[in-house]
Amino acid sequence: MEILDPTALAAFIHDYPAWVAAILFLIVFMEAIIGVGYLVPAATVLFSVGALISAGAVSPIAAVLGASVGATIGGSASYWLGRQGADRIHGMWPFRTRPALLERNQRFVERHGGKSILLSRFTKALRPTVPAVAGMLGMEPLRFAIYNVVGAFAWACIYLGVGVALGATLDFSPAQAIQISALLLTLTLFFGIAVALQRRRRQAVAGEDSST
Repeated sequence: MEILDPTALAAFIHDYPAWVAAILFLIVFMEAIIGVGYLVPAATVLFSVGALISAGAVSPIAAVLGASVGATIGGSASYWLGRQGADRIHGMWPFRTRPALLERNQRFVERHGGKSILLSRFTKALRPTVPAVAGMLGMEPLRFAIYNVVGAFAWACIYLGVGVALGATLDFSPAQAIQISALLLTLTLFFGIAVALQRRRRQAVAGEDSST
């Protein structure tokens, strides 16, 4: 489930390119916030905007600026939410219904330290939650900030760059770029459903084994 339609957003950005920085800032900021991040298709939108950049429909500088600043501020907000409300993180969605997810995030941060902030930026399952967990575990603010800024900028450039490369290689028109966003969304949803079903199946098998 996602609360924003990337196809409609790509169409809006195509029609109103001056808004690209503000729109990407808002979308990426929302995706970085624990509790709502899983519902926001930021990566799909960035791919689509990259294709629009290759077609000359929007400014690459504005797109990178909006996405990287949104990711930086959103990640910082989640970090401070975790740092100031460490005792409440356990009761927040998705950790409230999936406590094992919190444990995996904790192990990930403890294993990789500051690099976890950079690495999580490129993984949808970790992107909205790792900054909050890092704050909860007491990662130093300066250490977090450095990895957060670097990760946000690199992520924005790479994801937009993939869209630009696809658009240039396949010679997308702006209209086709919008259609591609719908295809990317569909593939993302199918992949997410497949992963969820496979994980549920493994949990069911593990439960049966433990009961025998």
